[in-house]
Amino acid sequence: MPSVIVKVSDFNSAETVIAGAYTAQWDEVVHVLEGMPLHLKASDQAGIKGTPIFDAVGSNEYIKGALTHTNPPWQANIKIPAEYAFLGTDVDFGKRGMLVEVQFSNYPFLLNNLLRSELFFKARTLLAGHATGVIVIITKAHMFRASNSTLYYEQAFNQLDSLIKNHVFDIPIRLVGLFEQTGVAIPIKMTTYKEARYSRTVISRLDKQCTITLDAAGRRCRLIVAAEIEPPVQR
Repeated sequence: MPSVIVKVSDFNSAETVIAGAYTAQWDEVVHVLEGMPLHLKASDQAGIKGTPIFDAVGSNEYIKGALTHTNPPWQANIKIPAEYAFLGTDVDFGKRGMLVEVQFSNYPFLLNNLLRSELFFKARTLLAGHATGVIVIITKAHMFRASNSTLYYEQAFNQLDSLIKNHVFDIPIRLVGLFEQTGVAIPIKMTTYKEARYSRTVISRLDKQCTITLDAAGRRCRLIVAAEIEPPVQR
């Protein structure tokens, strides 16, 4: 049963473009995302220390591991051509003309991802052996607490809606938001890192369950993490 709920918003006719030439690639992406358990960690921020928040590192690791084990695999960390190095070092993933950027970091990086993708699209730049035809941006929903200043799907949608209406970008764009069910127990991965901030060294990663509740106004979410899942009793 899918864990993550995938919501999409398309810009510049991305729905038609993907249905016409990139169906296989998109099916692989959505299969990976829907099968991903929610990854959480404890916050170290003042005022909410110890509160469960979205774990960008664990989520990125899962997506990368799954996409690079498809057949044929997605190419990861695709090097940006030297003439465009001023826009970064690499693109997260690519396969047969579809680029995927996992954008769980600070919100200003979205514009960088979009700008360089637009450049690749218009210049017919070959990445992973193919000209860029569409970009998929993966974001988390605002329902998850996260580190300060990181991008949410709702923010990305508002930015893209305004940019596209004013004809800033022409590349077909599919914006993906990762949501979860509320009011029911869902499986999660709760990770403790060597250092609370910036570390990628895992001390423990436990299977737990979490219930997401909404406040009376339906705007704020609370993540209630239960104890470890008990193994089944052998009979």
